[in-house]
Amino acid sequence: MKRWTTVWTGLLLATPAVAGEWEGWLVGEPCVATLQVADCPLRHVDQAVLLLENGEKLAFQWGEGKAVSVAEVDKSYAKKVRLSGEIKAGVLAPTKLDLLETSGEKKFFKGCL
Repeated sequence: MKRWTTVWTGLLLATPAVAGEWEGWLVGEPCVATLQVADCPLRHVDQAVLLLENGEKLAFQWGEGKAVSVAEVDKSYAKKVRLSGEIKAGVLAPTKLDLLETSGEKKFFKGCL
């Protein structure tokens, strides 16, 4: 009986992983305090976090051997993204990064020729 009580207590105290999707901007951590998005210097890309719409930051795992690569973070820096995954111990372990904002591409319009 005591063994089962210990098992149930352990299960109740275990912190579950929270799965879901989070939308925000990839910025360097120093830019979070001033809510800089487009003006966040590229030198902070190695400290990338997800800046949520409510002003909070969410650290996430990225880099070699992770689901989100260095190239994806470079391409998405200072842009709006959606990260899907699980939060474990306060850090998001993303399984997917979706770029929601494209850079301002200029299109050629033939109408004025």
